[in-house]
Amino acid sequence: MSTVYRPSDETLAAFAAGQLDEGLALVVACHVEADPESRQRLRDLQAVQGAFLDSAEPVAMDAGPRDLNAVDQAASQSSSPSTPEAGTPRVLVPYGLGPWRPIGIRVAMRRVEVPGAQARVFMLRAGPGIALPRHKHSGLEWTTILSGAYEHEYGRYAAGDFDEADADHYHTPRVDPVEGCTCIVALTGNVLFQGWLGRLLQPLVRL
Repeated sequence: MSTVYRPSDETLAAFAAGQLDEGLALVVACHVEADPESRQRLRDLQAVQGAFLDSAEPVAMDAGPRDLNAVDQAASQSSSPSTPEAGTPRVLVPYGLGPWRPIGIRVAMRRVEVPGAQARVFMLRAGPGIALPRHKHSGLEWTTILSGAYEHEYGRYAAGDFDEADADHYHTPRVDPVEGCTCIVALTGNVLFQGWLGRLLQPLVRL
């Protein structure tokens, strides 16, 4: 795996500080799990943030023994051993995965249940050579490629790459003609297709 595209410094800093929506953070975590360089950048950011906290004035916690017991119990549950499905990142183990459902010819989607998230999170699997109509988004679209590849106006994204798009990005994704592509996506806002075909698909593709 040779990662080319990584999260912006702003995105990774927000991830390190726990400031991202849970759904967006999960897609960043999938990339970090796959990419050693991003893991190192994350450790560096956490070291800086830790040093800042060490230098700050202490503040009394408003938590009693019951609160602390609840934290311990949650940590214990989250560390329970589990085996991820083949081809899925380990960070997805605590999350519910829906069944794969076809949403078009050789295109399937499965929901990722992320309690409390504002972003909609799903895995998308597209067959070799599939091309999506030109579109943009009214919010954010963050994607980590799990296998295969796709390309669009901003580059070619392969396994491990992170694609960070916002409302300023129009793109026309074309899936690798040999490998196909499986990715995990977090969306805020709506998908806005362009052209007559896109407008025809708009009511059918409810992402």
